[in-house]
Amino acid sequence: MTDSHAFDQKNKEDFDRYSELLAQALLDIAANDSLKATAAELSRLTGIHRNTIRQRVWPLERLETIKENRRIEVLRQQVTKKKPVDPVVLLTEKLENARVEILHWFTKCRDAEEEHQKSERKYINMVSSRDTYQNLLADANKRLLDSQKEIDRLKQVISILEAAQAEKIS
Repeated sequence: MTDSHAFDQKNKEDFDRYSELLAQALLDIAANDSLKATAAELSRLTGIHRNTIRQRVWPLERLETIKENRRIEVLRQQVTKKKPVDPVVLLTEKLENARVEILHWFTKCRDAEEEHQKSERKYINMVSSRDTYQNLLADANKRLLDSQKEIDRLKQVISILEAAQAEKIS
């Protein structure tokens, strides 16, 4: 039993020593961005085999946390690298864009009003022309009717004269 107890003691000491090595290596990896956050890198730093590390779940979870923190840090740096936008500049740009759009629509409205007035003048001119030509047509029809009546009257006169001439000859 003493051998078993000594063996258990040795295992506990090894387990504690490896746990300490893993914890220290994880701190080194977290502090140094040039070290990869992988089980292979952890194995290289501690001298512990990768399978031994994989059997312990917590070092791999800590590596994933380190990876996630690094991704977040990269995103944060990208955001801070971008030029901070001054709210006054942003609002000035929006105001300028709104001014340009208003100018565009004002111009469109003015053009539409001018087109409407032009069309209105054309319409009034066409109505006036139509009325003029209707009056001319009415006058021409009246003259035609008067001429037709005159022709009919003259035909009657001619036929009366012919009849009178025929009576004189006979």
